[in-house]
Amino acid sequence: MAPVAEPVHSRASPGRITRKAMPIFEQSSRAERHCGGTLYTERVLIIDQKPKLIETSTEYAVLDENGQRLGSVVEVGQSRLQKATRFFGDFNNFLTHRLEMRDASDNPALTVTRPRKVFKSKVVVDGPVGQPIGRIVQENWMGKKRFALRADGTRIGTIHADRLFQPRRFTIVDHTDTEIARIIRTTASLERAIMSAETYALVIDKPLREPMASLVLASAVAINTAIMQVKSTTVLDLIP
Repeated sequence: MAPVAEPVHSRASPGRITRKAMPIFEQSSRAERHCGGTLYTERVLIIDQKPKLIETSTEYAVLDENGQRLGSVVEVGQSRLQKATRFFGDFNNFLTHRLEMRDASDNPALTVTRPRKVFKSKVVVDGPVGQPIGRIVQENWMGKKRFALRADGTRIGTIHADRLFQPRRFTIVDHTDTEIARIIRTTASLERAIMSAETYALVIDKPLREPMASLVLASAVAINTAIMQVKSTTVLDLIP
């Protein structure tokens, strides 16, 4: 698989990715990958963080591989005190974060909540009206990060990071250990490293049933903001 290219942002449309900048995610044709132009039907989703010099709330654009907007992710429920805490220091681990994924019409699709943590993370995934879907649970603290996808108390999949520090690829497997999707971090430019902005590509191999479909979709936004919850773009990201 070719490495994921850094998206190109125009001044007129900050969240837009040009077709020229997008990588070839799969060997299959565009017709085989395109499945309808929504959060749940596209096989390639780009989760593109809004660059901010100082981040007090998290925002992402959700795009297809041509840069067309499919939705957004916004952080909700923060108090002024929480925003001030983030402004004056990197205390994200000790704060509860609630992200709302919305479709192209700005209707809620998923809610991803990560309670405050010290070492291991737990992410709670709910539907648009609060119905429980499942959890994404960090299983280890030492070594490469590994997360269990759980629904109704049952493990239905696992997320594996590819490296110990600054992971760039997260492989998602089902309960049979078969790869079903992957999340790929882009190589950051110096400008985006300064802004602490991340971009992820979610590549799904085939249509997924619920609750796996929602947990995989939630994973794409939870990996950075809700799971890792650190300013993880560093000089190491500038090294291929």
